[in-house]
Amino acid sequence: MKKNIWIIAVMAVQFVALGYLFWNQHSSAGIVDLPDAPEASAFRDTANVKSAIVAYINGDSINTHFQYIKDQEARLQSSLKGADAEFQREYAKREKEAQDLLQYANSKQLPEDEARVVEERLATLQGELQQIDAKMSEDIAAKKEAMTIELNNKVKKYLDKYAKMKNIDYVLNYQEGIPIVLYGNNAFNVTSEVLKGLNEEYQNEKKK
Repeated sequence: MKKNIWIIAVMAVQFVALGYLFWNQHSSAGIVDLPDAPEASAFRDTANVKSAIVAYINGDSINTHFQYIKDQEARLQSSLKGADAEFQREYAKREKEAQDLLQYANSKQLPEDEARVVEERLATLQGELQQIDAKMSEDIAAKKEAMTIELNNKVKKYLDKYAKMKNIDYVLNYQEGIPIVLYGNNAFNVTSEVLKGLNEEYQNEKKK
């Protein structure tokens, strides 16, 4: 029992020594206490704390009725059709070559080295099609991502102006399946105004 107490005491001394070294090393490295964080302006006057003004938009309505999204989706569909047509052309060329090779291979007994060449060419044709498909998929995904980024920027830019104009502190988003607002008094639903403003700005951009 005494032996166990002695071991625990030694470990405690080592722990304290390690802690002392740790803090000394960090102090010598120039770490200093951080200054107090600035207080949010809404809470500086404790007797008159500013209440936040909150509104929300319905994201599903924006996605359905914002003309920019409709236009971009139409362009994306056009790109998809073009990519599909291009893939079909590339596929047809390689399919014809593959059929010719198979017909040639089946027409007679090929030497082993020639049969290997045919087999390798067929594998190459298949690999080329896989590469073309992957490249086209990447291009479409990049266009979708660019559209999403531009959409978010447009909405944020407009909301910055709208919130200042209406003296709103927060604009939250409600969407089916991913609600950030679990309940919202419809009196604070600004979707229609925001949607109208977004479409007006977008139409002006298109005219330019």
